[in-house]
Amino acid sequence: MGEPAAPGGCRRGRAQAPRRVLRGRPVRAAATEAPGGLRALLRRPRRALRDRERERRAGVRRPRATRRPAPARGAPRGGGGRDGDRVGVGRRRAGRGAVSAGREGALRHALRVSLRAAQFAGAAAEAAAVFAWHGVRAGRGRDARLAAAGRALERACTRLGATFVKVGQIASTRGDLLPAPLLRELARLRDEVPPFPFDDVRRRLEADFGARLEGLFARFDPTPVAAASVAQVHRASLPDGTEVAVKVRRPDIGRKVALDRSILLAAGRLLERLVPSLRLVALEGALREFCVAVETQLDFRREADHNVRFTRNFADDADVDFPALVPRLCSEAVLTMEFVDGVHERDLERSGVDVRAVVRAGMRCVCRMIFLHGFVHADLHPGNMRFLPPGRVVLFDLGLVGQLDEEQRLTTARMLYAFATGDGRTVARILFDGSPHTATPDYAAYEAEMAAFVEGLQRRGLGNVQLALEIGRMFDILRRHRIQSRSHTTMVNLALMTAEGLGKRLAPDLSLTEEALPYLAEALGILHAAPAGRARG
Repeated sequence: MGEPAAPGGCRRGRAQAPRRVLRGRPVRAAATEAPGGLRALLRRPRRALRDRERERRAGVRRPRATRRPAPARGAPRGGGGRDGDRVGVGRRRAGRGAVSAGREGALRHALRVSLRAAQFAGAAAEAAAVFAWHGVRAGRGRDARLAAAGRALERACTRLGATFVKVGQIASTRGDLLPAPLLRELARLRDEVPPFPFDDVRRRLEADFGARLEGLFARFDPTPVAAASVAQVHRASLPDGTEVAVKVRRPDIGRKVALDRSILLAAGRLLERLVPSLRLVALEGALREFCVAVETQLDFRREADHNVRFTRNFADDADVDFPALVPRLCSEAVLTMEFVDGVHERDLERSGVDVRAVVRAGMRCVCRMIFLHGFVHADLHPGNMRFLPPGRVVLFDLGLVGQLDEEQRLTTARMLYAFATGDGRTVARILFDGSPHTATPDYAAYEAEMAAFVEGLQRRGLGNVQLALEIGRMFDILRRHRIQSRSHTTMVNLALMTAEGLGKRLAPDLSLTEEALPYLAEALGILHAAPAGRARG
């Protein structure tokens, strides 16, 4: 007979631990070391793996575990006594809590996106009703229908908020592209957006600066002098009598802009899938860059930094100015600056301002921003400009900017210089070499078409060229020849379009292309007579 069996089913002598394989790894356990038998001992690794899988899916990171000492003989089930059981239960609860929190966050985001999509549908329905009502009342004339369409678009942009108001503001500057009845309605978006309550203004100021409104300002006008997509502006005076403008951000705007970004980028991706040629104009990249720029506007501390940088860049030009800040009354949601009592564009004809001088100053300003500084104010609609005698232009609302690194700045300057001088082959090569993706079947045909396009513009005369239209036609050539454009040019194109729009409205005989040539040449180190602005005294 063999040796008698020991308690637990093993023969006397060296205890042989049973072996099982768990996901490719052998698990050895001594049955005599844990009450409850071998099955309970082998169940623990599977529970631990399930807990870790739950934590991994929920994004929970846990510190690298260290090996625990083996439990003492006769220890209660769980391997570490009651404390061990509590730790295991706590980890499982934490994992389940993280999974639950992750699911709740995803559900909340989906709900917000759904509500925002419902707002889109509501805005579209309201716009359709406005168009029908005003169209019927105004009659059947073309101008009446265009005015009704403009009123409908203005109402939709106002309902949808900052991102879409910004698009409407840019469109409202293009008198050379859109009909006048439409533009008159879209112009309301520049500084006639409905204001938010003064109680929200007071609450924000007192929370940010830790004092009563009456202690911060000697006088504060509760009625805003302007209300726009991101903020509204109130006139006030400091205790020392200095007149200031106080810009206060709209409440809860950050969440709406973030949702707009999600919806616009999803729409851009969908359109690129449905219409593959849109990938060649980098639609999603352009939308992403625009959305990032709009989000940047929401932090007024960045706008204050932009103000300092613009002021430094134009310190040598007495015709271009920016309002001085009051730093102790600036925060993430509040910007306090000197009040500039200038002339609005619509009142220029009745003022003592030299219109051609301010148009030249504005064009000079944009060209220096793009081609010399690589730091561009990309929101130059009339609501953000004021004019002072004899020919000064003051720029506000500096949150929306485009930035170009050295390579982008010089490449843009080379391309536009070749464009302005009729060198179509150089334009074709720069656009082709700078493209992130090309699938051109015939480069020679592409180069010939681009050269013919640019040379045709030269024959027509630069004074007759509408830069925004020609940039659009140039992008159409790129699309047909399957050459993708870079999305970093979005803000540059916006600045050029708004500057050209200013010239077309106020001094149609001035050409932005001709005004830009000296600054393009300066950026590239080419000898060219540059018109100088007035030096500061």
